[in-house]
Amino acid sequence: MSSVDPSGKEAIRRRETGERPAGLSGVASLVRVLDESRLKPKAKEQEVLDVATEYFLQHGYRGASINAMARSSGISKESIYRYFSSKQQLFEAVIGRELIEYRRNLHRLDTLRSMDLRAALITVAEAILAIITTDRTLALRRLIFDEATRSPEVGQHYYKIGAGQAYAVLESVLETHAHESDFDIPTLARHFAAMLCWRMTLERQCSVRPQPAQAEIADQSAAVVDDFMKAFLKRK
Repeated sequence: MSSVDPSGKEAIRRRETGERPAGLSGVASLVRVLDESRLKPKAKEQEVLDVATEYFLQHGYRGASINAMARSSGISKESIYRYFSSKQQLFEAVIGRELIEYRRNLHRLDTLRSMDLRAALITVAEAILAIITTDRTLALRRLIFDEATRSPEVGQHYYKIGAGQAYAVLESVLETHAHESDFDIPTLARHFAAMLCWRMTLERQCSVRPQPAQAEIADQSAAVVDDFMKAFLKRK
């Protein structure tokens, strides 16, 4: 019989000791430990992660060093090594924290099933575009994609928590309207995501357009939803 740890003490112990759950490694294990414990990093650890995040985004993983990070930030090397034993572990913690926040933002959309389809899809679209079009997200993706060439599990876990979670939310919304389309739910979700994200993401990555304002995101989301419903749902 499996045991349950309702207080989260085991997750807290693993986090404080740096122990990884069995069968998991790197970013995946850190995300799981942080999600289990529902804890924010300690104040000093949070400061180290904030500094490291900006440094990695600016210099990349290969261009970063703990010594240079400490010199430029005013945080001592001892403070960094108190929480993270290596540059690799610090990098994993940075990515893990960003992915947890992304997943929590998507989980806040759990009430969508009570909305009508158009309103629910617009809400999802606005939430997704507000995340993926920021300068910070674009820089983070470049960092993750670069590291994924050497550590595929970093990219795989980013996909699982990023696109994978977004598809799950979309499928949950579309399931209650399956009778309104000749397409299966996973196909509808993929087409909607492609219509919503492809052009704006590409234009942002190529510096064709600046980070969009909320009003532009709202207009784009409504237009995509209307086009999607016309193209993929049966006419009433």
